Amino acid sequence: MTRLLCTMLLCALGTAQASAQTAVSQQLLELEDDERNAAFTLMLQDGRRKCDQVVRTLFRGTVLGVDEWEAMCRDRRSYSFTMLAEPDETAISFVSCNELLATSKMLLRRAGSKNKATGCRIK
Repeated sequence: MTRLLCTMLLCALGTAQASAQTAVSQQLLELEDDERNAAFTLMLQDGRRKCDQVVRTLFRGTVLGVDEWEAMCRDRRSYSFTMLAEPDETAISFVSCNELLATSKMLLRRAGSKNKATGCRIK
């Protein structure tokens, strides 16, 4: 019985597809891993960010109409991307995971919160 439940769970997870809000994110999800990594590498290099080559990406999902992605470079730098669909285009912005963590710490400290700051999840 346990085997059957595990098999059903794996089948359900295997057929589940991530849902993206923007057309750009949907296209990225449809790419093979190496093609997606190359696309993120180009975005970072066009934005004059240090990244030798993206080796891993993570689609975090959609929150309030904004798609969230993370990318890890071979040199261990990591970045958080947000993609917002606008009427005629998609606005893409990114920040390093270190900057994201520092900002989270600062905002929590200013708010007097005891919560732990978070940055990116990608490892």
